[in-house]
Amino acid sequence: MDPFRPARLRPACAVLLAWWGLCLPAQAQDPGAPDPAATGTWMALQADAAPWLELFASAGAGDAGRIEAIAWQARLARAARSPTHLQHWRRLADAAKAGGFRRPHFGALSVLSDEAYRRADIEAVEAIENEALATARGWGDRREEAASLYGLGLAANASGRPDLAETRFREAIAVWRASGDRRGTAIGERGLSRVLEVRGRYAETVELQVSALEVLIEEGKPIEQSESYYSLARLFMNLGDHDAALRGVNEAIRLMGDAPPDFPLGLNLVLRSNVLRLQGELEPALADADAATAAFARTGSPIGAGLAGLARGQALAAVGRGDEGLAVLREARATAVGIRERVLESDLSFAEGYVLVRLGRHREALAPLAVALAIGEELKLDRLLQDVSIEQEKAYSALGLTADALAASKRAYEARERMTALQDIGRLASDNARRPDAARDRFMALEAPAADTPAPAAIRAAGGDPLPRWAWALALPTLLLLWGLVRLLRHVRRLRAEKHQISSRQQALESEHRALRERVSLDPLTGCLTRTAFAGELASLLAHADNHGRSVALLVFDLDNFKAINDQHGHLAGDEALRLVTGIARGKLRSDDLLGRFGGDEYLVACEGLDLASAEALAEQMRFDVVWRAPEHQPPMPGLSISIGVAIADPARGYDPESLFQRADTALYRAKRGGRNQVQVDLPGEAPEPDSRRARQWGDALAE
Repeated sequence: MDPFRPARLRPACAVLLAWWGLCLPAQAQDPGAPDPAATGTWMALQADAAPWLELFASAGAGDAGRIEAIAWQARLARAARSPTHLQHWRRLADAAKAGGFRRPHFGALSVLSDEAYRRADIEAVEAIENEALATARGWGDRREEAASLYGLGLAANASGRPDLAETRFREAIAVWRASGDRRGTAIGERGLSRVLEVRGRYAETVELQVSALEVLIEEGKPIEQSESYYSLARLFMNLGDHDAALRGVNEAIRLMGDAPPDFPLGLNLVLRSNVLRLQGELEPALADADAATAAFARTGSPIGAGLAGLARGQALAAVGRGDEGLAVLREARATAVGIRERVLESDLSFAEGYVLVRLGRHREALAPLAVALAIGEELKLDRLLQDVSIEQEKAYSALGLTADALAASKRAYEARERMTALQDIGRLASDNARRPDAARDRFMALEAPAADTPAPAAIRAAGGDPLPRWAWALALPTLLLLWGLVRLLRHVRRLRAEKHQISSRQQALESEHRALRERVSLDPLTGCLTRTAFAGELASLLAHADNHGRSVALLVFDLDNFKAINDQHGHLAGDEALRLVTGIARGKLRSDDLLGRFGGDEYLVACEGLDLASAEALAEQMRFDVVWRAPEHQPPMPGLSISIGVAIADPARGYDPESLFQRADTALYRAKRGGRNQVQVDLPGEAPEPDSRRARQWGDALAE
């Protein structure tokens, strides 16, 4: 036996390494702001002592001890925020690879990849992940091969290459699935869903995300569960489901524990700020944006600074500090340009244009909107193209540029046509199996895991010394206790099974009840709410708005020249005209807006949170799309248009549904008398239309 490597030296090696860590100055261990002088002194001492410590560790534990000593150097350098800590991780990766130590090699590459991603150095991320992929395939390590493919997918998605990202994610999923790794498969599907979300395939995205979360709650780590909750929260925010989004982001923050890492904390605070802003809670939204700015500042991440600037600029504009918000957005946009983060640059450009349109500075808004449009066309981001085109249409219309406004409206329509989310919405009445809200209900019903409980997959069996003799005296009582616990657990399992059966039967009955209610409440031709169902839903919406002091817009409209279409082309063509108008109206509305068929060729729309100007703009967009699309429809319907009356319920005008309808109905009569194909809004003090048929029928619907 080598006299310099006796077994008794191994405890001494471990003690030495532990002492090394404890000697780290308090300033270096503090994650806040280490003292540069103390850190420099300590790192110089570490560099001088490192060769001797590695020699001692190698003598005590061989190559494994030397690798562990290098790993300690890297960890301590990172904790001390040393400028050279990345060099230590690179040395660890190379030394571990040369010695055939897989876990420290791939662990070091993972740290290097994460640091490069936070610096927004996507080229470095891809180089590191390709290196890990080549090594994993050379060693036949399928788990690390899948992890490297997943990292390459994230890098491709971040750099605006969705086709390559989808290929990498599917390759990773295939490897994980072939290995029987449910946790890895769930993580891969979560990554794939981000690509599908960018392409507007929201139904598939929600299903993949919720399924991944269900698996990770059973087998994943708390930080992985937190990442899934964050991804779902961001998705639900894009779908307009703010309650689900808020629940997801709050769970994501809770699962990070009492001392969350700054970078994921900043991401979640940015997301929650956006959700709160969309819900109208502006001051909490600004507070979260400020907290996210501070968290990302501690990381020094330029991507984080850009994301925080996006949230903070939008929040400042929402609270009425428009110029200050624009300054923040422009600074963040310059950061995004500097790090070549194209998707973030497009979001910041769109946000700047959106704020300028809201401030009435329409000509100034055209430049940032053009930048966002160019990036959206380059990266094929249909959701961005739709939103940018809508804002461009508003700006061009305000400037009197009719041809440009028409072109922008056409781009918005074409982008919507490519997005399967709207196709899913159009199938809600006839295809319940494809509804994304089924997965949403599963998400809302999930029981969140405890933040401090390790996942089963993360628990490792630990070896130990043989049991002492006194432990055997406890064997019989222990066995009896275990037998009793087994009996108790079996009883609990049986009760849970019975409870599950009862719950399943109850859910089946509720599903049948919902289906029956939908058949009664939906118009069979258009899938819209019937007049009576709309009246009930509007009454509930007005009561909710009254409690929270929010406005509700009501649009009443009908088709112009509808009788001529029926007479010239027959009733089938008339039905097709109704379906065309229904599709256009549905495409303009949010998921929680109401759309109803009053009867014949007459429709109703209700939107919470819109003031009179916004409601009038929405009505103009609907009217514009009908006029533009009708001649190109099959069969062609030249001359088809709609007339719309708009009224608002708010604290000043009251929330009575009958009064609200009378005011919108009177505005519609005024639009008809004014020549049709126009939008008219409620005028203060205007007398209601006498002997209105619609007003009488609306009163009957409210009574029912």
